[in-house]
Amino acid sequence: MKQLSYFVAAGEASSILRAAENIHVSQPSISNAIAHLEDVFQLQLFIRHHAQGMSLTTAGSLLMDKAKSLLRDADELKSFAGKLSDQVFGSINVGCFIPLAPIVTPELCHGYMKSHDEVAVNVSEGNQAELLSKLKRGAIDLALTYNLQLESDIAFIPLAELKPYVLLAAEHRLAGKKSISLTELADEKLILLDLPLSDTYFMSLFDSYNLKPSIYARTRHIEVQRALVAKGYGYSLGNVRPINQKSLDGSALKYVRLAGFNPGLTLGIATLATIKKTIVVDSFNQFCVKQINNEKIPGMAKL
Repeated sequence: MKQLSYFVAAGEASSILRAAENIHVSQPSISNAIAHLEDVFQLQLFIRHHAQGMSLTTAGSLLMDKAKSLLRDADELKSFAGKLSDQVFGSINVGCFIPLAPIVTPELCHGYMKSHDEVAVNVSEGNQAELLSKLKRGAIDLALTYNLQLESDIAFIPLAELKPYVLLAAEHRLAGKKSISLTELADEKLILLDLPLSDTYFMSLFDSYNLKPSIYARTRHIEVQRALVAKGYGYSLGNVRPINQKSLDGSALKYVRLAGFNPGLTLGIATLATIKKTIVVDSFNQFCVKQINNEKIPGMAKL
């Protein structure tokens, strides 16, 4: 089973190096596992490309689908055995939307593993398209993300609504206000968090007021966004509110409510609707429902 899991990791990463990094196993261990499987099954599973990773053969691709199914069944069997003894065993692969990952998942997953010490939680991050792709190919069991462009084959459990807010340097002339409208920010420079779908959402807030922001910079990294704002290069909009109201260099920030009616983003759990949930996944989902709501979100400040 371990060799099959190494084979699946290599197939998904198209690289032994990347697979080793993803699952924290040595490259020789993965290479040896693949070589052993090829010898046992008398099949070539990969085509090696010099300095460009590797790709699955037709036989390798078919075998990987079966291997994934077998590994899921093995996890389910282990979880079922745990249920018989009133314990939850196994592992779970959790994906998280990039801005949420460093804020929500550490406290959330730490809390879950403290109460379920026989479960290993593996966390990865990605933008919305990447997370949905990982769900559909079985690379993750669930995703903590927003209700953005979810297709019919994705099930979604809503947990909390995150309203947009204005991010300012602590010394900004508007930082002392209880709320700020987008109209008041018309002459300010915008630092835009430029992730797929996120940028569309933030720009739609301006469109609803027939406003066009003056964009100073675009960034895909929340800490770059916060650093530029903290140094006075402009303001920004966000939904995620880290408890720490400082940029990485220690410069102070301020969160201010965005005035007016502005639709928020719904944070929740996305899973593949066509896959039966394992006991471990159900257990983690129930834990998330208890820990995340409109009143509290792990790692996040109240506004």
